[in-house]
Amino acid sequence: MKKEATKKKVTVFKPRSKKRQCLAEIPYNSIESRHPLKKRSANIEVFEMLPSELVLHILLFLDPKDLISSCQMVSKYWNSLCNTSVLWKRPYMKIDLRWLVRCTKCLVERRSKGKVYTGMLRSNLFPVTLRKVYLDITNAGYDDGVPTSLLREISFLREMNHENIASIISAEVIGKVVYVCTEQGDFNLKDYTRKYGTADSYKITKPIVQSLMRQIFKGLEYIHKRGIIHRNLKPDNILVSNTGKVKLSDFTLSRMEAVPHYAYTPEDPKERERSGREARRLWYRAPELLLRKEIYGSEIDIWTAGCLLGEIVLGGPLFNGENEIEHLFKIFKMMGVSDSVYTKSFPAWEKINFTDVVKSKDSKAYKTLVTKLVPSREQVLVTLTKIGMVIGEDGLDFLQKCLDTNTATRITASQALSHSFLSTFASDELYLQPMLNLENELLPFSEYLIKQENITESMRSILVDWLIDVSVHFEVRDETLHLAISYIDRTLSTMKIDRAKLQLVGVTCMKIADVFYERSKEYYRQENSIEYAYITADEYTPAQVVTMEKQILNALNFRLLSPTILYFLKRYQDLCKVNNEVMTCALYLSDLLLLSYGTLKFKPSLLASAVLFMACCCYEFPDIIPKEVIGFTDEEFARAIEHIRNVWLDARTNPQFSRFESINLKHQVISPRSLWPPAMERRTWVEKRY
Repeated sequence: MKKEATKKKVTVFKPRSKKRQCLAEIPYNSIESRHPLKKRSANIEVFEMLPSELVLHILLFLDPKDLISSCQMVSKYWNSLCNTSVLWKRPYMKIDLRWLVRCTKCLVERRSKGKVYTGMLRSNLFPVTLRKVYLDITNAGYDDGVPTSLLREISFLREMNHENIASIISAEVIGKVVYVCTEQGDFNLKDYTRKYGTADSYKITKPIVQSLMRQIFKGLEYIHKRGIIHRNLKPDNILVSNTGKVKLSDFTLSRMEAVPHYAYTPEDPKERERSGREARRLWYRAPELLLRKEIYGSEIDIWTAGCLLGEIVLGGPLFNGENEIEHLFKIFKMMGVSDSVYTKSFPAWEKINFTDVVKSKDSKAYKTLVTKLVPSREQVLVTLTKIGMVIGEDGLDFLQKCLDTNTATRITASQALSHSFLSTFASDELYLQPMLNLENELLPFSEYLIKQENITESMRSILVDWLIDVSVHFEVRDETLHLAISYIDRTLSTMKIDRAKLQLVGVTCMKIADVFYERSKEYYRQENSIEYAYITADEYTPAQVVTMEKQILNALNFRLLSPTILYFLKRYQDLCKVNNEVMTCALYLSDLLLLSYGTLKFKPSLLASAVLFMACCCYEFPDIIPKEVIGFTDEEFARAIEHIRNVWLDARTNPQFSRFESINLKHQVISPRSLWPPAMERRTWVEKRY
């Protein structure tokens, strides 16, 4: 880590991946260093010397297209100005969606689906997904208007407003392109469950399964009551937030359920070999569709939800046939064949009672079950036993009702929510209690700098400020940044680090957090060590990063699920239902506390509660404050409030602290320099307890 923070020489790197530029060193008081261009005109330099408020006022006269296509290309300084939220909040001007969304990464590119990007709204930095569908390309080169799938999806989403349905932000047709902007999820269901392991190491608990399934069925009940069939439920189309909030998405294949029913589009067999994506979609298809039933209703979504329940528990698909015939055989081998329509084409497999799997092996019911399944259907017994060990008897009964091959008796979404497997579930402690238990175990030593002879508080703050800038330019999630800082503090609590290797520890911890928390890319060749070594201006080699990573992982004993302020803050947000203004301020304060070494004296759960309280003092308090948010003594809560106020004031008045600009740039949407601690009439939640 370079000690001279005001050094004018700046090293700018060009990452070998698609990640954007990031400063390897962060200088603070040099105009040339803030805007590194080899050749600059005198007019531009004079313009940049003007107060930023005046520059923004001038830029307001420009068309959004000019801001994006011309102005932001001038320099990094201009790029930052052009992305200032105030430029994109113009009530007197309608801004096209193509300019309003700042795309960061292309996720999918297919002829029928178009291009799908992750990005953020320039007006408020809200993370979104933008889909661009080219009308001529999707229709074999001929623009025939907006296709059925898009019309249905956009119109359905416009009319839906539910906590378990992904919301649409905007949709526009511009020329031959349809732009659809929806909210972005942190994970899909498949990626979310991977954190519980893979293959033989996979292990998930019943409360988590209940939470996920209850939210899926709440979303299904909502759309089914509105006469909408999803028809394309699968793990890729179920979004899950960091806090475990589930949202159903991708309504491109949905349709209104006809009353009375009439034949829908038949499921014709493919005349060509199925792609891997199409084959996986087959795994969640109800048997009546595979048998060419043309009159059906919302019961097909219930079948898919049952398949998802099995997959969540097993860590892999419940039925995974390579083709339709094989898939049907796997279904009826487990469910049995009793309907006269099916017995003509399939073996006479007897129906079984799933709940018999968890009964005593000496019981008559279990012995009868074994007689029916062994030897020809032995794998079914193994699978059901694994499922029963996780979700128990009521879960098995629920699964069997979802997978009933008789559509007339298959459970509905409303009936599912009343089933004992879901109705007895309480979610308040699901994600809070496990992390509360880890707080005392994984917290760093609050005075570890006593052992670090060559490292000071100022050096730590400079490192954190640099990593905040790295996280913004690398576009990693806030959770990744907070985990990285936690790993740094825990590492410095256990390992003695030389000053020359402090930046190496920082960049290595960021790499560990990135690989641990961000979306998995392991099926590609990874070169993370090269990229993270590169951002230090080659101060360290990739080999040094890898070596340090191994040392840190050993020092941390591979315990990477560190409790952080952000973790608890987002759970408190869900419990209190605070508004966006309060949460935006709270997120700024949670990042600001990372810069202070004194923050380590407090538990993250306590600081999260205090941060939320301070943000509420700035705006408004929620109607209800759950007991989980206020479970602290008045004395310790008051000390936490005082610490946050002091850090906040230092950020405004102390030159040694206020020089850290990365956090202000990251949270520019709330203008941090003009945000001061509120006048405090009270110091605890006590008057708002419920």
